[in-house]
Amino acid sequence: MNISIFASIGAQNLWDELILKNEIQLLRQEFWEDSVFKVASYDAHNPIFQIQNTSYFEYFPLGIKQIKNIFRNIRNFFKFLSVIIWSDRVVIWWWGIIYDSEIQSVWNPLKQWLFRVRVARFFRKKIYFYGVWIDIKNPDNFKILGKIFKNAWKVTVRDKKSQDQLLKVWVKSEIVDDPVMSENMQPHLSLRKERIERGTILWTYSSKTIKPKDLESYDFQWKKIWLALRSGYIGTSWDSRIEKLLVEELCQAIEKKWGKIIFLPHSLHNTDFRANDYEFMKQFLNYDREIYASLAEVYTAYNHRMLDIVISMRLHSIILSYVYWIDQIVLSYSQKTDEVIKKLKN
Repeated sequence: MNISIFASIGAQNLWDELILKNEIQLLRQEFWEDSVFKVASYDAHNPIFQIQNTSYFEYFPLGIKQIKNIFRNIRNFFKFLSVIIWSDRVVIWWWGIIYDSEIQSVWNPLKQWLFRVRVARFFRKKIYFYGVWIDIKNPDNFKILGKIFKNAWKVTVRDKKSQDQLLKVWVKSEIVDDPVMSENMQPHLSLRKERIERGTILWTYSSKTIKPKDLESYDFQWKKIWLALRSGYIGTSWDSRIEKLLVEELCQAIEKKWGKIIFLPHSLHNTDFRANDYEFMKQFLNYDREIYASLAEVYTAYNHRMLDIVISMRLHSIILSYVYWIDQIVLSYSQKTDEVIKKLKN
């Protein structure tokens, strides 16, 4: 089977790349093991994971307001058409079909998705919405949402809220787990027992109200404490200077307990500073603190269980810590992190 996938790929985000890797594995189980995949990407030449029978092509449109991209977008448009014609299934997944609840400089993508699904329908392709998360705050957007999901072959979502919002436009859906939950699917029995006995989520705090004194009760002595933080959601102030001061105080609270700090960036976005964890966390480096500079290194740290305790804020830091039996202190910053925490604690 020929399957095309449209998602947020190629923006240097470990979360998105891990979703893709595991989603392809799950789609092969659902369809055929020898299925061939073509994936739309914002950086088709530098995938983080090499996946069998998978190739990448550049998104259309891309930087469409820039005159220098005219011929590039013409080429990408015809590539987009050829991929749609080639496809037996068109799979669309997106953690948030709409970004009206995110603090990022990303344009509302609803009309882009409407264009893509209309092209797929024109060529009579079956559209599979896979594990989407929807957070519509503007009532005017529900009309567009209904048009996007109209006559879909199959729709799955991440949570009950997304399911309820689709029911408002008369679309039925099924709730599925995050594909990254399928990482490490065959854990050794003794390790599974260890996880149940000690638990992986030591405590959960709101990233808005976390204080240095909240970390005083933990045993950090001679341990490596890994921080997966995200800019814009720490503390109650929108002032970046106050946020920076709070993060520094949290780091010092860990170091007073003789913990060694290592920063784990999960996004290296090269056009959106707010989404670039590396640029945010490198501000807090000193002679004794470290930071990982590549997403491959970050993934290896989880995969090889190099971490003693993770202070998890990024969604997939929470999930990866869980599936690899790593203790974590969670700083929840949104509804999507609250939802996954509920699932992991059940």
